[in-house]
Amino acid sequence: MLTVRYFLFFFFTAFWVTSQYTETINSNRPGTSHGAFAIGWNVLQVETGVSSYSMEHKNLNNSKVDGLNFNYLIRYGLLNDKLEVFLEGSIFSRNVIDNNYQNNYYTESSETLIGEQSIGFKYLVFDPFKNKKWHGENFYSWKAGRVIKLTDFIPALSVIVGSGFNFDDKINYNDQFFQIKRPLQPDQINENTRRFINFYYPTQSISPFVGIATQNHFKGRWVVVNNFFYKLAFKNLKLPILVPKPSNYNTLNYLFTITHNLRNPNWSVFGEFQSFKNSAYSDELFKFGAAHLISKDIQADLNIGGSLKNTPSLFYFSLGFSKRFDWHIDITDVELKQMKEFKKNQKAQKKAEKDSEKQAKKNEREGKSLLGFLKKGKVSEKKKVRKELKDLKKESKKLDKETRRENRADRKKNK
Repeated sequence: MLTVRYFLFFFFTAFWVTSQYTETINSNRPGTSHGAFAIGWNVLQVETGVSSYSMEHKNLNNSKVDGLNFNYLIRYGLLNDKLEVFLEGSIFSRNVIDNNYQNNYYTESSETLIGEQSIGFKYLVFDPFKNKKWHGENFYSWKAGRVIKLTDFIPALSVIVGSGFNFDDKINYNDQFFQIKRPLQPDQINENTRRFINFYYPTQSISPFVGIATQNHFKGRWVVVNNFFYKLAFKNLKLPILVPKPSNYNTLNYLFTITHNLRNPNWSVFGEFQSFKNSAYSDELFKFGAAHLISKDIQADLNIGGSLKNTPSLFYFSLGFSKRFDWHIDITDVELKQMKEFKKNQKAQKKAEKDSEKQAKKNEREGKSLLGFLKKGKVSEKKKVRKELKDLKKESKKLDKETRRENRADRKKNK
């Protein structure tokens, strides 16, 4: 039974390495950055949040957007502890006051929209914690394990690739005011419904992205995460005039997150800075919050944040919840050693079988040569026997002749 378990383990984890699986849930919340480590092989994790937000845009004649944002992140550890696939998205329920009209005209509407949906993969490229000289436990000095060392500045590194998809034209480039900025359709233009200001932005449809995530641990309680993303904007150019260069719509996104675990290990606090820029919408956001570990598989969090500018202004308050479904197979050091030995024996057995097959073929070839030699030997033996028989016959005839001669001589003497 143990052999079967080892075989299945190696079959499904062809790229198995030192585990990054943790005994407690490892959630990206309450921030929005991605940590460098995957959640572990055969682990499913759902991270959700509901945000109440309010925005106002000075350049759009103080147009406003207020609403609720339901966002989610579904993560699954695939093939091994280094690889993770994720699905991320949001749904908005909002109230929009559009003041971007001349002659004090405005519109107000309530709507529910599907935000950008993204699918991606994260792969751990480098893990400094595998080096026991850098991050081994110091049993002789309590202080030595709680001071910042130069090796702490060497981060874990992951590569992230994927793509975002937009299903609604009213929100593009992560811009809640995208619909309000666009020119009116010809059938809507009259004396009372002329835009105060127009922006000629193409509609974004698909947004492939590539990024890296780094993660450092300091003094056992501080975790620093950096994300760098570059997102391409594949567009429908419905408004070709006065449109900036296509590359200007690609988004450069940077996130810096710092987390501190409190003396009570079930509580942590965080701060996050996010900066993103493209020709349609650029902003800098500040976020702060706390997380509470309810159990080893459940976490709750709350955070607030916003921007410092008024084009647009933003303030939000968010509550979040993360749940882990853990089907990870826990492999102890003893089992790991046994599995390595099992793999080594398998390799030796395969080599022995291969050598045996080679030897059998060699023996077969040699056997054919020996058979021919024996056949030649048999022919020689037959000739030898025939010659001896012939000689015996000659001797027998000679003896018979002499015997007859002696018999005749005896008969004559007796007479």
